[in-house]
Amino acid sequence: MPPPRIPISSLLARLRVQRSATPFSLPRMHSHNRRLTTFGWAVRLTQGFLTLHVFTRYFYGFGAIQGISMLPTIPHSHRRSPYILTSYFYRHGRGVQVGDVVTFKNPVVEGTTACKRVVGMPGDFVCVVTPGKSFLEEEEEEEEEGDAGVFATFREEMVRVPEGHCWLVGDNLEWSRDSRMFGPVPLNLVTGKVLAVCWPWKDAKWLDRGGLKDAVGEGEYEWVSTR
Repeated sequence: MPPPRIPISSLLARLRVQRSATPFSLPRMHSHNRRLTTFGWAVRLTQGFLTLHVFTRYFYGFGAIQGISMLPTIPHSHRRSPYILTSYFYRHGRGVQVGDVVTFKNPVVEGTTACKRVVGMPGDFVCVVTPGKSFLEEEEEEEEEGDAGVFATFREEMVRVPEGHCWLVGDNLEWSRDSRMFGPVPLNLVTGKVLAVCWPWKDAKWLDRGGLKDAVGEGEYEWVSTR
């Protein structure tokens, strides 16, 4: 008995059905893979941002600083701000010593951060210049020739840093608003210790506690700390 004959038209119809089914199945599989890839990248980016946030919030920070109060230790330029590297392991004054350069929440201007050098820790005595909470007192004196001259006088005072506080001063004494104006700063306001100046590149350097020097020379008044 001869095998049954399959009409050519029926065979072509089956082939068309199979062709039309293949393109519809492949795009659905590709779209699913594409969604998985996008989700994976989103997870990785989120993890990266969280890691960066935790690192810069609790470990080390890199940022700009403004002002001339720390000259010449931290350079200043009107065209660009210097960038410093700060360690947050010293937050709240943990491990801070006399001579360290620290960043702290400004007790005078709310919401701002300042950078000064530690010259006194709890229990230390510091020699300060405090003419009634101002830096200088101007007095007029008649000279022998009869001319009136104006000169600056300093009133010295020994202050003991209270417990839980530190005494902060800028290296550029004449242009620094520091503990001489607003008194000792609570250690709780210390946000970190400055490790290095990173930018500008020509001024890049590591900082140490060698910024305090004894007074030298006649007629000069230097900021000194005593332990």
